[in-house]
Amino acid sequence: MNEESFQKFLDGELSKDQVDEKTREEVKVYTTALQLMKARYEYRPSEAFEKRVLTKIRRKKEIFSELLIAVSVVAALFVLTLNVIPSRIQLTTKPQQASVSEVFDYLSLVKLVGDGF
Repeated sequence: MNEESFQKFLDGELSKDQVDEKTREEVKVYTTALQLMKARYEYRPSEAFEKRVLTKIRRKKEIFSELLIAVSVVAALFVLTLNVIPSRIQLTTKPQQASVSEVFDYLSLVKLVGDGF
């Protein structure tokens, strides 16, 4: 096959009678390959197949969103448990002023005993 004559034939510069037999065979193989590629790349699935695939994709998105909602609810409950429930427990029963005055009285007593009295 002559590459130059093949290109000229495809460009329309040469007629079918002006090319040799080998080039004509190569053109047939080339056009057959192009038709097969066109059929393969222009494939259009049936509506039932397309619906089935889209249903699977939609279901995966729904599962992901349901999982995200469940994780959010668990996180919210965890934060609520840690922040709200412990705030109801009161640890100090005495007012702070009384506790401070008791500490100073004790320290003054220790100082007085340490002086040798």
